[in-house]
Amino acid sequence: MTCGDPAAASRPPSRTRPSPDPTAPLLAGAPGFDETYRWLVDGLPRRLRGPAQRLPWRLGLTKSPDGRWGEFVRLHPNRELPLYAAQAPGGELGLTDGELGPFLRAHHLGAFAWLVRDRLEDGQIADGKGEDGDHLLELAEIFEQRWREAITDGTGNAALAEALFRRATARWQRGTRAEQRVLAAGSMRAPIYAVIVREKLGWIAAPSQALLQVRGDPARMTAFLQAHDLYLAGLQALDDVIDAEEDRALRGADVPSALGCSAGALVRVAPKLLRRAAATAEAGAFTWFATWLGAFAGAISSWRMPGDPLGDELDSIGIAGEIEDAILGGGDVRAAGVAVTRAAAPA
Repeated sequence: MTCGDPAAASRPPSRTRPSPDPTAPLLAGAPGFDETYRWLVDGLPRRLRGPAQRLPWRLGLTKSPDGRWGEFVRLHPNRELPLYAAQAPGGELGLTDGELGPFLRAHHLGAFAWLVRDRLEDGQIADGKGEDGDHLLELAEIFEQRWREAITDGTGNAALAEALFRRATARWQRGTRAEQRVLAAGSMRAPIYAVIVREKLGWIAAPSQALLQVRGDPARMTAFLQAHDLYLAGLQALDDVIDAEEDRALRGADVPSALGCSAGALVRVAPKLLRRAAATAEAGAFTWFATWLGAFAGAISSWRMPGDPLGDELDSIGIAGEIEDAILGGGDVRAAGVAVTRAAAPA
């Protein structure tokens, strides 16, 4: 398989270094998802460029074949998470422009790779083959290789990049399969839900984890990753309410019913998790992330669905508390074991 030469493609543009600020700086020269993707496509073998250019649409992320990644990835931490991880304890950006670039690029590349894998695993799309096929698996493999190369560029440590890739892949596989099992069984507890979300989506923070590891500050790294896990759990709660009908059709149950709560209760869980995420980020001196999380929590705190307001609020307090405990105190629990246990003995 010919992957093309990444060095032959132009690097994403450099950034200007900002001054300390209470919110994450908007770096005018920072590469966004679309800029990184153009750089990636330019380095692909010619036969793969057409399928790659149509990929966001093929994955169902955009409305037209010429749609871009930026139409789907809108929340700023989802676009530039390593920027938040790069904040020094004193509040300033702790890396130079050149040091930050590879981690931003790896963050984007991971999304390209794992979203393809996720759609294929869920059965939402099939990989077309032949001269006019989509070549989705081949593209995913190339994207993953570029992801490892970008982390190696940022850390100078190819072994670390490979270890992070293998760990992220194993966690994604465990989380995805566990999710399928518990939804087929129709029942799970909130701590298990937290573990599944962490495992399935753990790849998102891997470039930021690499950034913090090479800076040698494990205490701050733990705070950042826990804050991000809480944030992802909140986003996933909202997503699982939106996808409830599709989940029932594809998997036999939806997440609110599997958790034994209403959709309205799960909606109320999200801002509670985001506020705890903000506090966790603040404790780790990631004030840019804390400020954004707090603002987002406030923006969604009034979201409500028809039903029993008091019952939904009480249920959401319990569910959010169990998820927080699982993330902040559960360590690196594997989804496979807990999911099997839950499926065998539903409450």
